[in-house]
Amino acid sequence: MFKSGVSTLWQCVRQYSVPVRRETIKPLESRKTFLLDSYRHMMDNNSMVLFAHYNNLTKNEDHHFREQIRQAGGRLTRIRNNILKVCLRTLELPDPCVKIRDRKSLRKHPLLPLLKGPTATISFKETDPQQVAKLFKVLKNAQDKLFIMGAQIDKDIYDSNKLDQFKSLPSKPVLQGQLVGMLQMLGGAGLVQVLDANKQHLYLTLKAHEENMKEE
Repeated sequence: MFKSGVSTLWQCVRQYSVPVRRETIKPLESRKTFLLDSYRHMMDNNSMVLFAHYNNLTKNEDHHFREQIRQAGGRLTRIRNNILKVCLRTLELPDPCVKIRDRKSLRKHPLLPLLKGPTATISFKETDPQQVAKLFKVLKNAQDKLFIMGAQIDKDIYDSNKLDQFKSLPSKPVLQGQLVGMLQMLGGAGLVQVLDANKQHLYLTLKAHEENMKEE
């Protein structure tokens, strides 16, 4: 069962464009390699990954919040901090499990300080502030047993304050509708004028400089 899971995940990991024969730190079918590959797959294939403190949830509570998070569009994953740390520091490498000669050259990811104590991730495929707002409502009842500490959204890092601002934004379709409405209001000539404003300013500045040079 475990080996078949490794095999299935490896099909996903092949997108990293690495040689078929991987020179991994741990054996290819080891659990550490499996977890590192799965964490990398999670970080690469989800637009929003939120990091939560996971503290003493009972089995029933765990099942309850997993289902609530699933209904909000996310997926809860309990993680091993030491392996996720390696994943975060190797995000810029094609293969997260490759043997590294100089570990000091690895990136110090800004989310590393969050990985203290029991940790879980809550991942979403698409970027949608409304999903984050729903998630916060779900976790409100969890109190100190499960709460968000930070996130990576579209490769940007968010702390709790930025997340509070982010979750109050409208959804992407609403923003796109507002943009379309704005462009329609500007209309043909008005839109061209806005788009060309900077170029016109640069041209006029250079033209004035040219005239001054001629006079001198």
